[in-house]
Amino acid sequence: MKLYFLIILLIITSTVKSQVSNIDSIYGNIRHVREKVFDISNKENPRQIEIDEYSDSMILIPSSLNLTIYDSSFSGSNSGYENYEQFYNENGKIVKHIWYVKKDDFYKSKSYQYDEKNRVIREIDSSSNYVSYDKHYYEDFDNYTNENIISLNLNSNYFNHKIKQYKDNKVIRIKLIDEYGNITEFINDYNQNGKLKYTTLKNSETWKKNENGNWSYGVHDTIPNVFKSSIYEYDDKERLLKRLDYDYSAKNNYEKPILLHQLLYNYEDNKTTVKTIYESGNSSSSIYIYDKKNRIIEYHCCSDSISDSLIIKKYKYKKNQIISLQYISKEKDKTNIQKIDFKYKFDSNNNWIEIIKIVDGKEKSKRTREIEYY
Repeated sequence: MKLYFLIILLIITSTVKSQVSNIDSIYGNIRHVREKVFDISNKENPRQIEIDEYSDSMILIPSSLNLTIYDSSFSGSNSGYENYEQFYNENGKIVKHIWYVKKDDFYKSKSYQYDEKNRVIREIDSSSNYVSYDKHYYEDFDNYTNENIISLNLNSNYFNHKIKQYKDNKVIRIKLIDEYGNITEFINDYNQNGKLKYTTLKNSETWKKNENGNWSYGVHDTIPNVFKSSIYEYDDKERLLKRLDYDYSAKNNYEKPILLHQLLYNYEDNKTTVKTIYESGNSSSSIYIYDKKNRIIEYHCCSDSISDSLIIKKYKYKKNQIISLQYISKEKDKTNIQKIDFKYKFDSNNNWIEIIKIVDGKEKSKRTREIEYY
C-alpha cells in the first residue's frame, strides 16, 4: 500500500504545490556543480564527511504554504552529508547527476535526455549493481498530452509501463501496468480554479482472507476496487485546508476504505499550523512563522501550541541568506539552546561557493560548491 501513498505524493507535488523557493538556488547559465561537506572541528585534521550509504538530506516542506526548502545544513547543529555533482545543458536542464559515498567512491548516477520541448525522453539510472532505463513517449492533442513511460531493469528482468495523461499541463490520470498486466489507476479531479479536489483510485488488487484465516493481497476478482483515496479542501483564498487519505485497513477487516491519514492547515496572519493525524489517532503539529518577505523566521514542533513546543528554530537572514539559527530543544524539565551561525563566500555571480557552520562559537563544518558556467 506504500506505493499508493508514494504516487499520491507525486501527484500532489505536481498539482497542489506552487513554485518552490530554494535557498540553494544557483544563478546564471550553469554547466557543472560539484558539492561536498567537510568536518573542520579539528583544525589540524580536517576531513571530508563520509557515509557508508548515500542519504539525501533535502527536506521538502509543502510549498503551497510558500515555505522554503531547508536541508540539514540549516536545520540544526549536525552536518548533512553532501557529495554529488550535476551537469546541465544550455537550457538549464540536468543531463547527469552523480552521487558519491566515502572518499568520492561512486554510488549511483542518473542521466537524462530531452526532446525539443525540453521534456524528458530517456532516463538511465545506474549503480555498481544495476542499470535501469525509462523511455518516455509523448502524444500531443490540442490541450491534452499522453505520456507513455516504459521502465526496464536488465539485471532483474523488471518491466513496468506507466501512462500519464495531462490536460492543460495538469495530470488527470496515471495508469500503472506491471509485468503481469495488473493495472492500478489514479484519476484526478480539479475544481474550477485548477486545484486538485480529489483522487480516485481504481485498483485490480484486493484483500482476501484465505482458508487459514490469513489475509492476502493480490488479484482475487475481475471487479476492481474504486474509491476516493485522497480528498482536498481549500479556503476562499485557495489555500489548502485539509488533505484526507483513505485506504483499506485491518481495522475493519478490509471491508471498505476508511480514513487513515489527515493533514490539517490553519492560517493566522504570519503564522501557519500544519497538523498531522495518523491512523493510530496520534497527532503532531508544526507551526511556521514568517517575516514580511514570507521567509520562515520561527519553526515550532511538535505541539498545537507554541508554548508547548518541544523543538524551536529561530532564523535570521541577511540578503536572503540564513546567517544564524537558534536551536532550542526541550526534554522534561531540561532546555538546551544552541547558537548556530553561517559564514558565506560567493563567486562573481553571487552564488555561494562556501558555507562554514559555526556551532556555539566553534567552526564545525564547511560546505563547498564548485560551479562552472557556460
